[in-house]
Amino acid sequence: MKWDLYKIGKRLDGNILLTGDFSEYPIDMSDISEENVELKAKTLESYAVADRIIPTDSGKINEQGEITFSSLDQGIYLAVGQNLNIDYVTYVPSSLLFEVSGNDISFSYDAFPKFMYATLSGEVTSYTVRKVWVNNTDESISHPTEVTVDLFKNGDLYDTVILNDANNWKHQWFDLDNTNRWHIVERKIPAKYTVLIDFNSTQYLIQNSYTPTNTSSSSTNVTTSTFTSTGTSLTTTSSITSTKTTASVPPETVTMLPPLAQTGQLWWPVLAFFIAGLLLLIIGLSISSKKSNK
Repeated sequence: MKWDLYKIGKRLDGNILLTGDFSEYPIDMSDISEENVELKAKTLESYAVADRIIPTDSGKINEQGEITFSSLDQGIYLAVGQNLNIDYVTYVPSSLLFEVSGNDISFSYDAFPKFMYATLSGEVTSYTVRKVWVNNTDESISHPTEVTVDLFKNGDLYDTVILNDANNWKHQWFDLDNTNRWHIVERKIPAKYTVLIDFNSTQYLIQNSYTPTNTSSSSTNVTTSTFTSTGTSLTTTSSITSTKTTASVPPETVTMLPPLAQTGQLWWPVLAFFIAGLLLLIIGLSISSKKSNK
């Protein structure tokens, strides 16, 4: 499995500041708690792939399941793995965010790639993208009547769609090969709005949040990871455990949406099955009670 490493930013006065090729992306890095760090990584990954940002370094996992990136400068890094097809299984790795700080320190990160089953003969799958506006209040700037979304196939532009009220801010593709790596990005994000992109194997959710203040100057529940070793390198392995320390700072009020259902599942069938199961349970108890009375 090949991994690309990107230096995305640095820590300034306790806050994470996006730098270099990532500096212009309106991504709120003030909350990188365990609950949100994966969502930030997915968003950064999407734009890194879509805009063909040149990685700081690249490499492949060796036979021991390890990859080492040497001589890393201090800063915030994003590691993005590429799909790996073995027989009839496609392994899809999760992107990773981590921080290098201090001198002569080696950071070792456990990576547990998620995977999905797919036929390599070219099975087609339905993919859906949905757009939502978060933190809309009377003080919010009116958002545009439509947005442009690009779909990328293995890093190449595949399709461009417009989302608006007419299509309920949603679009669906019915003929995409699920053995490829698909990414979604939103273009021309409105001023004072930040963007987050969440996705599972077949569903993509783009969130725009209204941020009236400069989000780069505040942070909340920042979680950092400390790793103990020697030398100056990053090692992705399955045998080293990290210890995490958390620093608490004044919280920022953010309205978050519920997470996407997993593996293309929609939420409404869950409620329907729950109600059906509850009715069957009540009927079963009723029949049992009648038998007991007899």
